[in-house]
Amino acid sequence: MNLRERHGAITAILEARFSVGAYEDVRRTNTEFWDSQRNDMARGIYGEAMREKQRLATASDTQLLAEIAAVRT
Repeated sequence: MNLRERHGAITAILEARFSVGAYEDVRRTNTEFWDSQRNDMARGIYGEAMREKQRLATASDTQLLAEIAAVRT
């Protein structure tokens, strides 16, 4: 896979598992709420997603293809 394909696969996996885009929207548009105590769980989930993103960045192409297939089923 080339770099663009890997990025797309990683993004698709993270969206399917964590809905990262929604968390990033809140983080970007409502920083006061993002930093609030009420949002502690969401920040934890987002942190987990970012750790998964790092893991996926080092995964082989075969692993990425398997994981993308798994989230599409």
